[in-house]
Amino acid sequence: FSVSGEFGAFMRRQHDPNLSLRGDLKQIPYRDTSDLESRTLEMDLRQLRYFARIAESGSFREAAGRANVAQSALSRHVRALEEELGVALFERHSRGVRLTAAGGRLFERASRILRDIEDIRAELTAESASPGGTVSVGASATTSRLLYGRLAEAAGTQFPRIAINMLEGAPYFLLEGLDTGRIDLAVMVDPEPRNHLATEPLVSETLYLIGASQKSGLPAPPCTVRNLENLPLVLFSRPSGSRMSVEAAAAEQGVTLNVRFEAASPDVVKDFVRRGLGYGLMPHSSIYRDMRAGELSAVRCDSLRLTRAFVRRTDRPASPAVEAVAGLIRDEFRALIAERAFG
Repeated sequence: FSVSGEFGAFMRRQHDPNLSLRGDLKQIPYRDTSDLESRTLEMDLRQLRYFARIAESGSFREAAGRANVAQSALSRHVRALEEELGVALFERHSRGVRLTAAGGRLFERASRILRDIEDIRAELTAESASPGGTVSVGASATTSRLLYGRLAEAAGTQFPRIAINMLEGAPYFLLEGLDTGRIDLAVMVDPEPRNHLATEPLVSETLYLIGASQKSGLPAPPCTVRNLENLPLVLFSRPSGSRMSVEAAAAEQGVTLNVRFEAASPDVVKDFVRRGLGYGLMPHSSIYRDMRAGELSAVRCDSLRLTRAFVRRTDRPASPAVEAVAGLIRDEFRALIAERAFG
């Protein structure tokens, strides 16, 4: 399979069985690549896939395990790719490897090509079989805990030929993934509008001020933004969608928040609250099981709300597999609403 177009066409590889790589990364002599697009080269898709795995994991060892190949074989493929292109694609650091500037450009384009090939395969088989292929879904930490287990069960039953890559991260990570094509669908909290992204609200939730179950010292309901002033708070790290909403509401009312601790994980926030280190602000869906177990107490803050929304690109067609997973996500949110998970 020859790949051309986005790279020009890369790479005519001469296979040398005696080729070896002393160390995963060896300094590649600089060569002017300004005419790279004009060369006629053949790109080995297997090399592209190996390169992308290393870039995603930041480690030759981890990538070799994921690809089920020997680390030495992976190194040889990368070395051959670097020699053909005349640039270093990775550089070492204390915890593994990271992309060079040239490697970053290659990774962005390689990701698109690999996804396009996967989409082609899925589209051509859609009429004769159930949808197949890989779909990448991204979500915030709170949403992933609600959705991912249920989504995996539903997909395994209804669409066994679809593999779902489930990612978790902050808004900038999810938006970057949508921009580069590494993420097909994202469920985000109060996402910022962008021209090339479509947003579909799934559910709106009220935030609760939470405290330890014993001697919580919570204000009497209804809780307002004014009640938050001077309370020691444990909030999600910026730029969490709920954190940004809370800070915007506080600024609007001239309230200064006393943020004692920040954490990216909802489990860490709740652990700090249980220990009496501060008060948290979380949606009903993240705390109702803890409240039933008597581990947390809470008071509703009607003026503080968040919206979980579907986000996807509008400038590229969705494969049958992506559409199937999108339908499953909608179904699971409807089920969660019926179960009163959101209050």
